[in-house]
This record gives sequence, C-alpha cells and structure tokens, in this order.
Amino acid sequence: MLSLYLTLIDTDEDKIRFTKLYEQYRHLMFYIAKEILQDEHLSEDAVQEAFLRIAKNFHKVGEILCPETRNFTVIITRNVAINMVSRKHGDLDMDAYLDSASSELTEDVFETVSNKLLMECILKLPETYRDPLYLYHLYGYSFNEISNLLSVSVETAKKRAQRARHMLKVLLEKEGYHHE
Repeated sequence: MLSLYLTLIDTDEDKIRFTKLYEQYRHLMFYIAKEILQDEHLSEDAVQEAFLRIAKNFHKVGEILCPETRNFTVIITRNVAINMVSRKHGDLDMDAYLDSASSELTEDVFETVSNKLLMECILKLPETYRDPLYLYHLYGYSFNEISNLLSVSVETAKKRAQRARHMLKVLLEKEGYHHE
C-alpha cells in the first residue's frame, strides 16, 4: 500500500520522508481508528484513507518526528474514522451536537497570550473544535484544505474554528486572561 501513496508524492526526498512518516505513525493511526470503529477491517480502511489524505497534502508536512506531525496524523485519522461511523449510521449528523456559539476571538489574542497557557486551553477543547483550530492557526491550512482533510464543508470548518475561538476565549478568561 505504501507504493500507492508514494505515487502521489513528487520528489525522491519527499518519498523518503513520507516512508518515514508511514513507518513512524501507522500503528498509532490504526490504534486511533480502532478505538473509534471497533473493527479491524474498517480501521485498516480508515488508516488507508488517512494516508491518502496526508499524501495529497504532504507538501505542508514539516519535520516527521515532531509533536505537530504526530497531532496532524491523529487528527486526520480520527476524522476519517468518525466520518465512517457517521456514514454507517446514516442519520448521525456530527454538527447536530455542536453549540451555536458565535463570538469571535480576535487574532491578536494568539500573539499576546503565553504559549503555555494557550496550549493548555486548546487541549481542553473538544476534539471537534480543536482540530480545525489546530489546522488553521498552528499548521496554516486554509479552510478549503481543512474541509478536504476533515471531510466537512468549508462552512462547517469555519464555524467549528469560530466556535473553538469562542470557547478558547472563555477558557482563557477563566484562567485569568482578559483581552481588551
């Protein structure tokens, strides 16, 4: 299967890097998918789909052995598996459970809050909201790219990021940070 993914990668250097990513994270990705899907065959399918998405966006992957890349692979795998569950149950709408909070957190908050406090608060967010926020602010993906990676509409990706910023603002205020 690795050879299929490598056909999507352009340079020999990137093919070596992708192979390293594949070897490093494939077991973790399978574990994440199996936790959600509770089925080995479906989990294998989810991991394959996740690797296809990663290969298509590999130009955006930096260093392979770093927390950002690990988190990226987990986010993609988790979302593929969740989408498989929602397709299986047909009537399950992942956004049906989401709040309708709509307050915006201004961009400069990300520059003024200490990184440690910001990361602690981001980690407290539900995964559904945390993932688009990570992908947009930390990895620099556009909402179109996030939409493709998470298999949601562009508007859903934007809305989840917006809700995540609002929740983040509330969490930061609880931690004693007040933005003016």
